[in-house]
Amino acid sequence: MPHGHCQILPCGHGGCSSCLDQIFDLVTQEGACWMCRQEFHRSRAHRIYIEVVDSKVAVLQGTIEGLEKMDAKVPVISVERASQRLKKTAQEIECDNEKAKSLQQAIKDFDERIVPVFKDVRAQAKELKQLRDQLSRAKSRAQAFDEIRESSERKDLLINALRSELDQSKKDGQQRQNELDMQDKKKKEDDNWKLRGTLERQAKDARSRKVKIQALKEEISDLRKRNESLEESQSVALDESLPVFMSDDYVDNNFLPSSSSAQVAPSPGRVRKKYRSFGLSQITNELHLANVDLDFDSGMPGPGFSSDWKMSGTVTKKKAAPTNFPIPLDKHGRPTVSVQTGPVRSRRVP
Repeated sequence: MPHGHCQILPCGHGGCSSCLDQIFDLVTQEGACWMCRQEFHRSRAHRIYIEVVDSKVAVLQGTIEGLEKMDAKVPVISVERASQRLKKTAQEIECDNEKAKSLQQAIKDFDERIVPVFKDVRAQAKELKQLRDQLSRAKSRAQAFDEIRESSERKDLLINALRSELDQSKKDGQQRQNELDMQDKKKKEDDNWKLRGTLERQAKDARSRKVKIQALKEEISDLRKRNESLEESQSVALDESLPVFMSDDYVDNNFLPSSSSAQVAPSPGRVRKKYRSFGLSQITNELHLANVDLDFDSGMPGPGFSSDWKMSGTVTKKKAAPTNFPIPLDKHGRPTVSVQTGPVRSRRVP
């Protein structure tokens, strides 16, 4: 194959120039890759120049380039392979014994000094990585511990503040309870004094009523005795005056019953009976009615008489006042506010 006859496309596939001429159009110079079917222009194909060298020289050149690329980051396995390639290269190179011995000594020195150093460096790097990982985990745990510690400190501060508020609330509650107890005690004492004053007034009123009742009882007893004595005297006077009334002309047909039901005046030997009188004035009037001529027609009103007063025939519903007293009442007539009943002042028992 001539030099520069091979070409490669941007997709990575390639071939010889004669094969590529078959896939590109002669006019548009456009064509598609026979592997991936991507379309390209003929100018985008690049020629590949292949240089053929001796295998020993190529191996030596590759080994030298590999040694030049070695640094501290190269894996240990690459260093070991480089040592093996050096040994193989030294065996393939044809040179005098002194150069071969010096090369073998250099390879031996490489194996004894460079490879262990790389192994140590790699082990140290691995250990360092492990230590870094441990340090990172330790830092993470330390950060978590710091967060927990800060959270614990904040919670401790909050707990202390809440305890202080709780203690203050307890003190305030106890003080308020003491004030309420004192107010309740004072109110009970005031109520007790008021009740004592009320009881004393009631006892005093009861004693006064008892004295008044006793005086009224004595007065009633005295009046009863006087009434009985007066009734006895009136009865005696009436018994003495009845025969005179029966024989007088005052008793006529208008006041006496019919002859069939007429009563005979009691005889002097008849047992006296007590007659209840309605009063001394009535008896006195009856004693002086003998000479009076009663005319019942003169007491009747004449024609056209009308009274000077009138009574309403229907009962009217009493209208409610615009205001129900000074005390506000509900629809059932009950007071809606506190009402003071009883005396304003109260007397306390010493």
